[in-house]
Amino acid sequence: MIRHVSRASLAGLALVASTAALGGEKVSAPADLGTAVSAQIACAGIFVTGRAEADVLRDDIHALAPFTRAVTLSVDRKANTVAASAPGATTRTALYRQAVGCTLLTGNVARDVLERQAAKLKPLKTQSAKPWPMGDAQPAGAAVKVDQAALDKAVGDAFEEQNKDGYPDTRAIVVVQGGKIVAERYAPGFDRNSRLLGWSASKSIGGTLIGLLVDDGVLKLDAPAPVPEWQGAGDPRGKITLCQLLTMSSGLRFVERYDPGTDSIAMLFAASDMGGLAASLPLDKAPGTVWSYSSGTSNILSGIVFRATGGSLDAVTRFARKRLFEPAGMTSTIIEPDEAGAQIGSSYAYGTARDWARFGLLYLNDGVAGGKRLLSRDWVDFIRTPTEAAPRPFYGGQFWLNLGDDAGDRRRIFKDLPRDTFMAMGHNQQMVAVIPSRDTVIVRLGWTPEGQTFDFNKYFSRIVATLAPGAVAP
Repeated sequence: MIRHVSRASLAGLALVASTAALGGEKVSAPADLGTAVSAQIACAGIFVTGRAEADVLRDDIHALAPFTRAVTLSVDRKANTVAASAPGATTRTALYRQAVGCTLLTGNVARDVLERQAAKLKPLKTQSAKPWPMGDAQPAGAAVKVDQAALDKAVGDAFEEQNKDGYPDTRAIVVVQGGKIVAERYAPGFDRNSRLLGWSASKSIGGTLIGLLVDDGVLKLDAPAPVPEWQGAGDPRGKITLCQLLTMSSGLRFVERYDPGTDSIAMLFAASDMGGLAASLPLDKAPGTVWSYSSGTSNILSGIVFRATGGSLDAVTRFARKRLFEPAGMTSTIIEPDEAGAQIGSSYAYGTARDWARFGLLYLNDGVAGGKRLLSRDWVDFIRTPTEAAPRPFYGGQFWLNLGDDAGDRRRIFKDLPRDTFMAMGHNQQMVAVIPSRDTVIVRLGWTPEGQTFDFNKYFSRIVATLAPGAVAP
């Protein structure tokens, strides 16, 4: 089983001696990394999710990793900033902008420039009076056939498994079958209006923005990816296709581990232009020959979306809202940007648990939402098709797949979940599971600390067992 299928282990985050070529701040010791990640996460927890500073510090920052336990926070609600400090570390600051969330500052871009990027964008609402799924009102109609008592117990059992320090673990679970919410529960301090971080489940949303541009004919899957850094004469990276980026088989060098000197740390915590940094890295393998999970690849894709939609934070945000979030009913969803204005599609999508469920429902319904087709059938088929470069059939187009066998070299990720399950997954054990054979979407969002796991196979299979196979009462 793949233990950590999103961002690599945060316990491995450590020393980085160099400054990113496109950044300004150094991340030169574990404590520096602690303040950098803490500023980003705490800013969103306080301003985007709307939680109390003390709760964010205790349950998110101090629970995140050993090197964040000494972090303290300074919140300036007038300036909309959060600064994170620790003994012997560089203090790092993140800026909140209402319409787009938080951005970690590197010192390379002036505050007034960042403010102008989002000045014309209006903030989003976290709920709507429209009937579900386009809004939050539960419509009358046919009941879905479920064993409600068994389902409620299965969901409740998932909340009982807390981490060893007593911090919240599971924060939200939403189960949708037959297009209706059949179970929904939140941990204390969270509710249906709480925007929650998807970590690398964000990759599936960022990939979907690519899908819209492919469907529009703006981009082509099998054509060379339009990345400016690769257009020089004789540059072998110029042969990398958009499909190879989406399937993590580009051949680009990118060290996803969070160890000394890795590309991941330079990109996420020191770079002003994250996609640009990832695109500057050299080719390591022939394109299409090796599968290698890479958050850098996802941010290169975000850069492609950024340029294709107008080359500004304003333009890319409006595109995402108009073409995906609003038509799918995902009215709370944001993808936080870097200082260059590109969305950080690798890691920083926030939305309510219901919005994450709506995202899954879009794919469960074959690309249709609100009675309108948003994504082509070809795109939905593409993201569910395993890449040939992977060692077994567990990855498609920015989605994880549960294809494969019960055991052996081609084993599937979750042996007790249906083989047709496909998933958006992220660090701290986030998941949006789409299960067509059960007409079901299951969302779990939480903050499972490093060194512990949430047993998706155990709890999700128990939930699935309570549901009739795609049956809706007449």
